[in-house]
Amino acid sequence: MKKIVFFLLCAASMANAQKKGSFSLHFDNFVGAEPLALKTARYTNAAGNEFSVSLFQYYISNISLIKKDGSIYTLPQDQSYFLIRENNEATKTITLTDIPKGKYKGISFTIGIDSARSASDISQRKGCLDVAGEARDMYWAWNSGYIFVKMEGTSPQSTGKNNIFMYHIGLFGGIGDKKTLNNIKQTTLSFGGEELRIKGGATPMAIFIKADALKLMNGPNNVDMAKNATVMGGPYSATIANNYQTMFSFGGLKPVPVAVADQSVTTGTK
Repeated sequence: MKKIVFFLLCAASMANAQKKGSFSLHFDNFVGAEPLALKTARYTNAAGNEFSVSLFQYYISNISLIKKDGSIYTLPQDQSYFLIRENNEATKTITLTDIPKGKYKGISFTIGIDSARSASDISQRKGCLDVAGEARDMYWAWNSGYIFVKMEGTSPQSTGKNNIFMYHIGLFGGIGDKKTLNNIKQTTLSFGGEELRIKGGATPMAIFIKADALKLMNGPNNVDMAKNATVMGGPYSATIANNYQTMFSFGGLKPVPVAVADQSVTTGTK
């Protein structure tokens, strides 16, 4: 009898495994049409400012996949927080598992950290949300909030000390009567004529996503470093947040290399 039960449990487990699969998200950071090169390359924004970038990093969270029939699969929230750093190649590829099989036509995610997680107990914020660890440079202790997107560099036109510019954009709306701006943004990307097929045992696929750092300055409102060299928690942060909402675009689907498929990542709460 025990052997029969064991066999049935194994069969059920194998059948369930065939109903799920995995995929990866790969982020490529650009400045306009050029791949981002930290410190070594010079670029020009729409305001005519020449600049180089020394740091570029951002949070994505609350990932959902859009099926071909229009229904939506939302990944478990505890497994859906990631910090992408241009200076750390490993952070730019995220492997996600236990995805229901099916055909998907798009993806949606938050740029930043949602208000519920931002206001949650510190015990609920581990991994890339650990304010004493990985998130130490992406958190305002003075404002009790995460920095969603951070870009730093230099420009001859910058009025900052030593021609430095700094854009540290956060703010999640505040808690209770302590209201702030809400710079949390959502983006949805269509896969165009391609589709992500999830099937147990199939070769995992990678969704390539381009992030254009130039969009922080070029967008609905162009940013001039001669006027706004340092932007953090003030009202002008909303201008840059509205710009970076458009910084992501779909870059194609490709099979995941074995080395990438085996890669583990640090999520926000584990």
